[in-house]
Amino acid sequence: MPNRNSIERSANFGYYADILWCCVPLMVMACFYYGPRPLLLMLTGLFTAYVCDCLAAPLHGPNYRPHEPSSEAFAALIVLMMPAAVPYGVVIAAVIMAVLIKETFGGEGHYPFHPAAVGVAVAALSWPGEVFRYPAPGTVLPLWDVPDEALSAGMNAALSGGGLPSDTTMNLFTGAVAGPLGTGAILVILACALFLLVRGHLQLSTLLPYLIVCIAVPWLLPQLNDLPAFSLPWEYVRQRVYLEKYIIMGGSMLFGGIFLACEPVTQPARLSSRIIYGLLLGVAATVFRYNTVYETGICFALLIVGAFPEWLDRVARRAERMRFRKKEEKRRANRAKPEAI
Repeated sequence: MPNRNSIERSANFGYYADILWCCVPLMVMACFYYGPRPLLLMLTGLFTAYVCDCLAAPLHGPNYRPHEPSSEAFAALIVLMMPAAVPYGVVIAAVIMAVLIKETFGGEGHYPFHPAAVGVAVAALSWPGEVFRYPAPGTVLPLWDVPDEALSAGMNAALSGGGLPSDTTMNLFTGAVAGPLGTGAILVILACALFLLVRGHLQLSTLLPYLIVCIAVPWLLPQLNDLPAFSLPWEYVRQRVYLEKYIIMGGSMLFGGIFLACEPVTQPARLSSRIIYGLLLGVAATVFRYNTVYETGICFALLIVGAFPEWLDRVARRAERMRFRKKEEKRRANRAKPEAI
């Protein structure tokens, strides 16, 4: 006999719980480079998300699931895409905006735009000086105010201007680069991607088209001051390889593809729709990387492409119905043919 007091978990409970587990090693790396301040930022974001969920509970009535961790997962992702020197108030405002956009569309499972992307985008437009300036790794930051002279622009500032950063490959692998506190440790991010893939949370039909576009466009159209305005893809291979290294391993391109693009609610449900969605997301993310200095341009790309998944699924369903109808008509026509004498 089922227990009436048992709490029914949401369909995506396991996904959000695994996202929170993946944030643990990324936060350990951030604390290694910057001291305890990233941990306080994370605790601030998680507590804000929990309080917001408690305040929103009366809006859901009897269908509310008090142990549904999506808001906490969004808060953790927001913190990881912020600099280690960001003011606590900016984190609180971004998390509140993320929970607000989630609840506006009906709560977990119903929002069309990724709440974490919305929170980061709002914070970036409201406080760009605090969100896009980063401390040097290896500097133990004070718990409260961080002096402005200790901050600098991220790698995408050089890339968007046609230059190449000076960070070494080992620094890119280990995350010892100036950037968002959780998007730089590529080895840890790849380990998290493998974990999510094994757990069945990573949709390669979305991730691979996204990565292909993000890699192919800079190779075909490299934005480098040292190269001529037009060159063939097999020319200047060394410069193109260096450019690809910083695009793949720097900024938040890989982090966004793994932790944001494959979110089960905001991505399409059908295979063909996910492929198109990944391609569109790669194009939008590349446009933002080319034309802005934002390290987290993937968040703005998600807000634009987030309007298409439901429409893509409808088009795919309509095409499937048309194919099924044609097959049925052909089958009936074959049955109606008179038998040969």
